[in-house]
Amino acid sequence: MNLQRLRYLVVLLMLTSCKEKVRQGYDASVIDREKIDKVFGHDVSQVLFDHLYIVLDSVTYDQLTQHDVLKDTYASLDNGLPDFKAVDESMTSCYMRGHEHYIELLGPNNEYNEPVGKSGIGFALRNKGEHFHLGVNPKLKQSGTPYLSVSETVEMPLGEEKATWFKAFYSPNSGTALHTWYAFYNPAFLDSLHRSEHQEYTREAFLKDSYSKKQLFEGINSINMICTPKDYERIVQEMRQLGCRLISKEGKTLTIASGDVSIAITPSARLEFSRITHIACGLNAMDTSTTTLGNLTITNTGTQSIWNLENLYKNNP
Repeated sequence: MNLQRLRYLVVLLMLTSCKEKVRQGYDASVIDREKIDKVFGHDVSQVLFDHLYIVLDSVTYDQLTQHDVLKDTYASLDNGLPDFKAVDESMTSCYMRGHEHYIELLGPNNEYNEPVGKSGIGFALRNKGEHFHLGVNPKLKQSGTPYLSVSETVEMPLGEEKATWFKAFYSPNSGTALHTWYAFYNPAFLDSLHRSEHQEYTREAFLKDSYSKKQLFEGINSINMICTPKDYERIVQEMRQLGCRLISKEGKTLTIASGDVSIAITPSARLEFSRITHIACGLNAMDTSTTTLGNLTITNTGTQSIWNLENLYKNNP
């Protein structure tokens, strides 16, 4: 065997050996995906839908709170913390509770002085492996942006003491009529509320004493909103920074997954203010009834319930 051929065989053997080592070294089951996610900005906070609020006109609010059949069969209404008492005519806001979600309904003379048509959506955040503390911050795909850069810690009086309920983050959004905020919730708040120990805060645990599976309303499946270009950009970027999955894109309408709820958001340069137009809810039992309450229509088809709020804005294009 001549020297040239020997060199060729040695090089070939080395190349074959290297290829075999590469094959043996690549094992998808042992890849540290957490490190890869951090490198590519995917180590973000988990986000779940929590609740929404809408300010109703006086006729719609009065008919809703005085509709005995709806309160008996669809969902009961309460006046909120700390006792979840039944609603009476003197109250200017009320709550409809589901299994993990709830809806806050405000009348025109509410204590927050919010105008008719204004709305907001609250989300719950959780950082993997991190317990609640006052210094907690959301993990975003990109640091240094204005998104979720403002925070507020909320306390609630329970008995003779105040308990820290959550720390909320939001983006600067002056002039908006559709607020969004993202909060870390404190398990110790549930301890004070229910007089029992909780290792973690869950939406279900917060609602357990006010939700009834015997009534129709189970929770929210999807939300449709139309927004000014400024609000559209803000909300889309907030969800992008939190790694929310894009479900579909039809024209300029984006449908985004937020945990167990999808958000469809459409921009419009013709609107004076952003608004929630439809809410799709899940029901605990089959139903085919339609209920009209002033400018709100609730249509049940099987185990789905559609809230149509478009008439609420008929005087505010």
